[in-house]
This record gives sequence, C-alpha cells and structure tokens, in this order.
Amino acid sequence: MTLADTGAGTPAPVRRTPLAAAPSASPTAATPGPAADLVIAASAPLRLRVPVIGVDGAVSEYSQQMINARGGFDPPELSTISWDTTIQGGTAGTDSINTVYLYGHSWVDEAVFNGIRVMKAGDVAGIDTANGTLCYVTQKTLTLDKAEYKHNDELTDAIPNRLVLVSCYRPVGYDPNSATVKNIVAVLQLDQAQTNSGC
Repeated sequence: MTLADTGAGTPAPVRRTPLAAAPSASPTAATPGPAADLVIAASAPLRLRVPVIGVDGAVSEYSQQMINARGGFDPPELSTISWDTTIQGGTAGTDSINTVYLYGHSWVDEAVFNGIRVMKAGDVAGIDTANGTLCYVTQKTLTLDKAEYKHNDELTDAIPNRLVLVSCYRPVGYDPNSATVKNIVAVLQLDQAQTNSGC
C-alpha cells in the first residue's frame, strides 16, 4: 500500500509547550492517582491492550528517519502499533513527563485501530513496559482534520501520564479509493500501575 491509498502519513504533532514549562493540564489530570502508591519508572511501551476493541499487540518504535522517509506516521503493516520515539519524555511510567503517542491504521479490512471510533469515556487500556503495567482510562475521542490535529493544543501540550491513540478516520462505508482527510484520536489518562499485565 502507498501513502495515497492508505490515507496514512499523519504528521507528528507540533509541540507548543516546552517540557521545562508547567503542563497545561489540571493537577487532577496530570496526577496518576492510585498509581502514586506504586512507582513504575518510565520506559518504552512494549505492548498495548485495549480489550473493548480487541487490541492486544506489540508496540514498535517509529523514528524520525521513518517519519521523514514515509511522509509522516505510516505504520508498515495494518497490524502494526507504532510508538512515536521523537517526543522527549514520551515514555510510559508513573513518573512520565510527557504524552505517549501510539499510531495505527484504520482500514476497510481488519486493521489494528479500526475500533477507536467506538471507544468512549471510561474504556480502559493497558501498556506493558519492562518495569510493569500502566492502566489508562479513556477521557474522550476526537475526530478532527489532519491539519488541525497537528496544531491542536489539547493534543500537543506536554501532559504527563497521558496516552494518545491516533489513526486515520474511516467511517463505516468509507470508499477505500479516497484519501482520508481526518484523524480519529483517543485521549487517555493514567489511572493505576501494577507489576502484572492485567488492567
């Protein structure tokens, strides 16, 4: 598949809030809550599980070189979950200082992030790391133009302990021969941490 027929190539978000500045989120949103009792040092996300949409898969790194070569975020396979390694501090842990961004395809056939469009507030996702498991709760899903996604303050500010899942928006009945012009995004916040892999 090419960038044209997958509708991929989602640009990386433009960071508007420097990491040295205080995050724009409210203290409640930036605080891990119950996870504060168990410290899981921030590290690379290795596996993503979102039971409500049937996602359970390994996470692979997506580098600046891949962004440059592919014209944005364009995971190599429909089943690939790609982690944005270009975001400073964008690792998963109770001491995380930024957002973890994970990208995946939506498509007319089976693809890893097809189900994002049905996620709702309260749905749970888990990220396994080498140091333990982080459990996140969905705050909202958004559908927005690709250009707007790149400059949306809510999605680009440096917010600790946040997880953002991003895909192209393909509504039911979408014509696969048409390029996508929108992204669908699920925004989640850390709820708890644990040493096993269940959320």
